Amino acid sequence: MTSFAPPISALKDAIVTDVSAPVAKRMRAIYYLRTMENEEAAKILMLGLNDKRNSPLLRHELAYVLGQLQLEIACNVLESVLSDIDDDVMVRHECAEALGAIGAIRSKNILKMFANKKDEKIEVTETCEIAHNLILWNERGKIGKKPLVCACMTPYNSVDPAPPSEEDHLSILELEKQLGNESLPLFQRYQAMFALRNKGGDAAAAALGEVLIKDQSSALLRHEVAYVLGQMQLPAGANALAESLRRLNEHNMVRHEAAEALGAIVGEEEKCKILLEEFLNDADDVVRESCEVALDCQDYWSNLNNINDVNDSMQSIKIIKEKSKEQRTKKDDNDVA
Repeated sequence: MTSFAPPISALKDAIVTDVSAPVAKRMRAIYYLRTMENEEAAKILMLGLNDKRNSPLLRHELAYVLGQLQLEIACNVLESVLSDIDDDVMVRHECAEALGAIGAIRSKNILKMFANKKDEKIEVTETCEIAHNLILWNERGKIGKKPLVCACMTPYNSVDPAPPSEEDHLSILELEKQLGNESLPLFQRYQAMFALRNKGGDAAAAALGEVLIKDQSSALLRHEVAYVLGQMQLPAGANALAESLRRLNEHNMVRHEAAEALGAIVGEEEKCKILLEEFLNDADDVVRESCEVALDCQDYWSNLNNINDVNDSMQSIKIIKEKSKEQRTKKDDNDVA
């Protein structure tokens, strides 16, 4: 990030007032608020999360950042949205994950309840199971039964939904097998995933990509694998992410995460940009908006040393979307003819 940050009033307007602004512009506001790490920022994020005029993609990102801030004042809102069975499943999932990241003891009961709820959406039950296990894992660490993960154990600054595997001797191949083993609890498979991420390198990224493409057991797990590949930023993960985005029958949570991860890949920016532009008019709003965000992310980092107004990026995306739509219309007309 640069040293420049908009005033808090402008960030609040972007989240609370200007709901029709481009999603990428509003995403930038969310991440500026994340860097503030205080209750004032959290309260703005909570207002945005509660406002159902906002898209599911934006609300899920608001929930994610609330989890990363780890402020217990957010628990009421997160628990309320999680409990609303009529709300969007991706938003509810992210609220559950955020509660696990915050780690408040008060959230154990609601997470356990939804993890065991028979008629609940699978994305919610699986997330609640993992979040509940994370809180239990941290509790055990506090009383000395299991070591806590410290910052020096990972090169990433995210609060993860599970710690990396504590079996340091495991090879990349062994971790890949553990991640792909459908008979294991999801929490344990997540631990293998984050251990692979922390090992780093092309071989680890390729192993994660294999699981992303081959797994059929859990959309939740696949979406987290895509997220991790985005964190790694390695071209070795790009082909698997591209295939995941192209799978129109894949869960939109997975495709959305693959799109945003492609926007973070370093070394194949142009290839990723062309693919993201292809899906700027995707039929799924979450995927479409994710492509906008990913392209804006690319634009931000490419212009880091020559900062331009975010509206320049938005205008470029608008033009690309219009051209893409025209091309698809022509193709449809030709198909009919």
